[in-house]
Amino acid sequence: MNYEINEKSFLLKRFLIVAYALSEADVDAFLKIVNSAEGKDVDSISSDLGISKSRASLILKKLSDAGLIEKQKSPVNKGGRPKFVYSVNKPELRNKLSKKAAELCQDLQEIVSSV
Repeated sequence: MNYEINEKSFLLKRFLIVAYALSEADVDAFLKIVNSAEGKDVDSISSDLGISKSRASLILKKLSDAGLIEKQKSPVNKGGRPKFVYSVNKPELRNKLSKKAAELCQDLQEIVSSV
């Protein structure tokens, strides 16, 4: 059972890397956000992954630009620069990933049949 979960996790990570040209750190940040009920901000991603805040910001921008995560202003702001929380809409995400997987499988099928 645990082996099966690890294999599925591995396959999901590989899919994200190939389908969206993500790095391992990008995928790790994405999965932290997916598994968070309330979303994550730059500080928490930086802390969770042990990376700088500037690196975390770049990763979150890349994920947002790819349409994998959503960016919203944090309702809790104590002045200064606004903070943002990154989250996912799971039903929309499942749909998006399913469509991307179908596209990639079709592309791969065409490549294989031309060999």
